[in-house]
Order: sequence, then structure tokens, then C-alpha cells
Amino acid sequence: MRIYDITIKNFRGIAELSKLKVGEINSFVGKNDSGKSNILKALNTFFNDKFDNNDIFKGINDGEKTEISLRFTPSEEVNSLALDADGKIHLKKTFEFSSAGRVVKTFNYICNDINSDKYSNCWGIKESDINSYCTALEIDYSRSGRGVTNASKITLIDENTIALGRIQKEHEATEFLKNIKKQYSFVELPEYSLFDAEQDLNISSTSFQSQFKPIATESLNRNFALTDQIETNVQTDLETEFAAITTLMQKNVPELEKIKTSPSCNWGNLVKFDLSLKFRNDNYDIPISNKGTGFKRLLMVAYFEYLAQKTTKQYQIFGIEEPETFLHPELQQDLLDSIVELSDNSQFFLTTHSPVFAGSTKDSNIIVVKKENEVSTYYNYENEDEILNVVIQELGIKPNYNLLNDNYRKAIFVEGSGDVNFWQIAFEKINGVLPDDILFVPCGGDQIDFFVNAHLCRKINRKFIVVVDSDKGAIDYNNKLANKAQLIENVENLGGKAFILHKREIENYYSKEAIQRLLGANFPLPVEFQIEDFKDIKEEIKTHILAVYPNNFKAKNNFDIFKEMTKDEWLASGVTVGDSTDLEIIINKILEK
Repeated sequence: MRIYDITIKNFRGIAELSKLKVGEINSFVGKNDSGKSNILKALNTFFNDKFDNNDIFKGINDGEKTEISLRFTPSEEVNSLALDADGKIHLKKTFEFSSAGRVVKTFNYICNDINSDKYSNCWGIKESDINSYCTALEIDYSRSGRGVTNASKITLIDENTIALGRIQKEHEATEFLKNIKKQYSFVELPEYSLFDAEQDLNISSTSFQSQFKPIATESLNRNFALTDQIETNVQTDLETEFAAITTLMQKNVPELEKIKTSPSCNWGNLVKFDLSLKFRNDNYDIPISNKGTGFKRLLMVAYFEYLAQKTTKQYQIFGIEEPETFLHPELQQDLLDSIVELSDNSQFFLTTHSPVFAGSTKDSNIIVVKKENEVSTYYNYENEDEILNVVIQELGIKPNYNLLNDNYRKAIFVEGSGDVNFWQIAFEKINGVLPDDILFVPCGGDQIDFFVNAHLCRKINRKFIVVVDSDKGAIDYNNKLANKAQLIENVENLGGKAFILHKREIENYYSKEAIQRLLGANFPLPVEFQIEDFKDIKEEIKTHILAVYPNNFKAKNNFDIFKEMTKDEWLASGVTVGDSTDLEIIINKILEK
């Protein structure tokens, strides 16, 4: 389930925040100490019950509690009695401290319930109570035969109580989540991982080790027979020893028959580890503790990526504070590329001062945070120009001053550094040379810094083109064109031209023949491996090539493939449009005076 919006009351610097709408990637931008991290911490409190005195809003009124409400969008249809009035799964947690200093938590769900005291909370009660509702409503709930489920009964109750009307009610959520999970397997609370900027990155620290704990746990679970045998042996040994002790004790307690023992093995805390790194050109391993903080941050982010890609894991939500910290700008872009790719099946909440990460999001998912009178306020601007101006001002984004260089007659904006390399190779292979009066700028039309640069181009009368590469959701070119219609309009309004690749992304322009040459004659390509215009080629390579030849062959941005391709293979990889291919058309437009 993906979070649809967030409501918070009395948490840290938040007095009250109502229905902050969020998307796949959400960037919180603002000055230091504005409260950007509050949302990430609140999510950690909701999902992982991390709450202490410092999380209470300093201006909280007597009798009030800290409240965090999340509304989720279910991935498939769910019975309406489990949803609120807007069709969302609505969960609410409250936190306070008892007089003894202990955290007291409530966990409720809010639904658009039957307006009746007799029939209520259908998804939070036992099956016997559901049956009682059916009996009272004179519903023959057995008529579905072997297909009878609690969901089918609740559907009948829903249909037979329409005349009573609906009203929003709040009920305890624990049984609700158990019951709905039984009927709808896809309704499951996501896992939330917080990558805290202040987190202790000492490898031996609990906070670091706990991030990787599932790896050891899963390994122990896979070796269940072994751990089960160990537990059985321990049980047997203990019983043998305590049988002897029982015999001795019976001298004084003759009625004693047996002393039973129930050993408990906590396998999850059994494994700790250290890490060292071996680089190709080095002779010795290097302890990761000897590497810089930025390197450790990359390791943590790579682990987040690993979690998100595991098909056995549930939907993932990641909170990452200042992902740009300690990272070189090129590594920032690499990290952003991974986050964008993972956002197809995961949700990200980022705090950032970097235009790289702020520019990765759709405008509606850029939240500007400001602090006024010690209270944090979150602005989700609807007007595109307004949010652009605010974000540009908050982050102090500057244009690419290479645009002022008179040696460049035209600027070409592409989505990332990988696309710059792609087009440079394409020019050299198809055109024979890359003209030195063309400037490629890695900031696509959806990114914040593009608008800064585009405005500069218009001001100095510099011609520019935007080339759009990736659209992972598109099923064909017309669909991709429709998805990018707003972007094309924005670019044209700024005085530029936009061109859309006719395939899903640049990896769809790989040549099978070039891949085969790189692999070598002794490693034939599996017949299952195919390159089609809107297939996920990276996934195809992982499934059909890396599964057979695990030789570190890159799936994404493999420029060895593009460099290996001949001019004929480049032309053959394009999509024919009239007398040319889409690649040739774009190159010719770039070359035009």
C-alpha cells in the first residue's frame, strides 16, 4: 500500500498538519532547522513505534495527545466498509505518556461505516459476530456454498444496509488489520526504513547491524532443519539433566512428577558481522571502518535498494535525510537514478538542500518547509511557477554558466549523466563526430534546475532542445507521448523543442549482437533474451544473462555495449519514422543551424 496523505498533530515542531498529499518521491526542502525531518521522524514513530519525550510538540494543550494519521491507497479493490469516505485505508495512532512515564499508544482505523449501532465495525469483529449480523438482517449467507468467506458476508451486509446510510466511525485497528489481510493479501502495512543523517555509522553499532539483520534471519529460516535439530538436541539434553534433578528433589517432594523445561532460542540475535572491501587493483582487503562516511552511506542506500528489489518483501517506504551529504555530485546523480528506478515499487521521503534531489520529483511532491514562531509549516504549492520560484530561492539554485559561453550555439538538455554519454557515443557512431559547439546539460525537463537553465537560455536567446528518455510506465510510443504531453508544452512555452525517444529508455537501444561479442563466443546468449521496444531490458538482462553468466555484466547504462555497436547496429536499434530512425531525426535536429 502506498501512502496517499499524512495528518499530524502535536509532533515535534508540528502543531497541526492536515492531509499533506504525497507521491512516489517526496522532497522536503527548506532552510536548516525548518523542520524538514519532522515528517520522516513521524513516519518512524507510526511504523516502528519510536516515540520519546522529545517528540511531543512543546505547545501541546493539556489533555491532548500526539496523533499521526496515514491514509493509504490500496493497490486493488477493497470492500467499501473497510475504507473511509474517500475510498482510502485510514489508520491513526496516538501517543502519550502515563503518570508512570510509560508510552501509551492507541491504534485505530477510520471507515465510512453503517449508520447504525446494531451493525458496525464489520472488519474489526470476529466471524461469529459477522454471522450474527447476517442472521439479524435475515441474510442467507450460506448461499455462496464453498465460496463463503467473511468478505462475501460483509459484502452482503453492505448491500443489505444501504438504506441505513453511512457515517465515518473510528474503531480499534489491530483486529481490522488481521481480518482484512486474511481476505485481501495485498493489504499489508509497508515496512519503513529511516536512513537518519545522525545515525551512528560505526559498523559494530546496533543501529547499523540492525539494518542488515533480516539477511541473517532469512538464512537461519532457510536452514530451519538445522536450527530445529539444535533446538531439539538442547531440549533433549535439558530434559535428561532435569530428570536427574527431579529424582533427587522427589526425596523431599514425593508428589512431584516431572520438571518440564521450555528452552527459547533467539536466533535473531545470534549473528554479528564485520565488513571489509576488496578492490580489483588492491592486494589487501580494507575494513569498511577505514572508509569515509560517504562510502558507508552508499552501502546503506545499496542495502535499501536490495530490500526493495526482493520480490519476497512487502511494499517498502524509505526515509532518507540529506542523501547528498558526503557524496560527490556524480554519485548524487547515481543515487538519484536508483531512487527513481525503485520508486516504481517503493515510496521515498527525502530531506534535501540539493537541487539534484529536489529536482527529481514531480512539482506536486516538492514540499517547502518553513518555520515561523517555532512551528513548522509545510507548503505543497499547486501553482507550478510559484513552487519553482520558491524552491529556486530556498535552495539558491544557479544556472549552468557554460550556457553563457558563446562557443556553444545550442544546448541539449537530457535526463542525466548517463544520457549525456549515450548521445555523445550516438553522435560519434552515427554522425562520425560530435560537434564542439553543442553543449549537453544533464538536467531533464522534469527537474527544477532545468527551468533555471531554460529561463537563462530564453534571456540570452540561446536555442535549446530537451530529449526525453525514460518512461517506465509507458506501454508504447503513443502512450509515452501522452504521458509527456505536459512536459512538451512546458518546454515549448519556454521557447525550446522537445523530442521523445520512441522506445522505453536508452537500454532498449542495446544491440544483441554487440552484447554477444562482449560476452564472447563461449557464452551464447540465452534464446529467451529479447530486446523489444517497451520491455524492461535491465530486468531481461538480470533474468536471462546474469542468471546464467554472473560476471558483473552491467544491466543499466552499459556503455561498453554502446561503444561496441557499429554504425549499422546503431541505425538498426532505432525506430524507423518515415525515411529515418528516431535517433537520426533527433541528431539532425540538433545539428540544424
